[in-house]
Amino acid sequence: MIPRFIRILGLCLLCAAPVRAEDSAVLVVSIDALHPAALSEKNSPALHALMQAGRFTLNGRSVDPPKTLIAHTATLTGLSPVRNGKQDNDWHAGAARVSQMTLFDDARRRGYRTAFHYAKPKLGYLASSAVDEHSLAPEDGIDKVAAFFRRGGRRMALLHLSGLERAGAESGWLSSDYLEELAYIDMMLTPLLEQVRQRGTHAIVVTSDHGGHERQHGTQHPEDFKLPLIVATNLVRMPLLPEGIWNITELRHLVRDMLR
Repeated sequence: MIPRFIRILGLCLLCAAPVRAEDSAVLVVSIDALHPAALSEKNSPALHALMQAGRFTLNGRSVDPPKTLIAHTATLTGLSPVRNGKQDNDWHAGAARVSQMTLFDDARRRGYRTAFHYAKPKLGYLASSAVDEHSLAPEDGIDKVAAFFRRGGRRMALLHLSGLERAGAESGWLSSDYLEELAYIDMMLTPLLEQVRQRGTHAIVVTSDHGGHERQHGTQHPEDFKLPLIVATNLVRMPLLPEGIWNITELRHLVRDMLR
């Protein structure tokens, strides 16, 4: 059954004002290991401003198990690990990539150029033939996405950022070191978020793959499943988000409905 908030979004699309579809930017940012409780005006002012400008939920839930590649595969395919077949958290260069259709295929079908820059080698599994440009970019992913959006036309990019998982494993989730790392990520993201918002017609989606607790993640602990979702767009009317749990597998449908 189609979730209620997605049905409402579809109705909103029918009455949305016309946009310059020939020149639009869609940015999806996945901040690895971002626990929703870390977001605040103090720790992440740019993301907090985006939350106030758009809509958000702090009640996102990852898949089981809540691990990086498994969660990202579910996010991009819109399918649970059982249904998409990716139930392990490993991939190496030269191995087979994802075979299911993903959000990148949705974007290409709607005339968007696509980009995927990621901070962990295993995410290369998701760089299918529907991705026009991709790279392992643990240090310069933001710069590469900014360069991608400086070109015109319809463009959709997925940017994966790491750092919080290391801070969580070394010092603990929501520790001072963890929050300092988030503040750094937020500062580095600020120019890119502004660039996309100045593009004219745009959509920005920020989420994560999993949370964590103490110095652990990927377990059955409830905190490991927690993640946020932030949406800001003028491509369509702002989507309504559920008051209850939002599942990470719903992101593909959410973004696809903004690719008009």
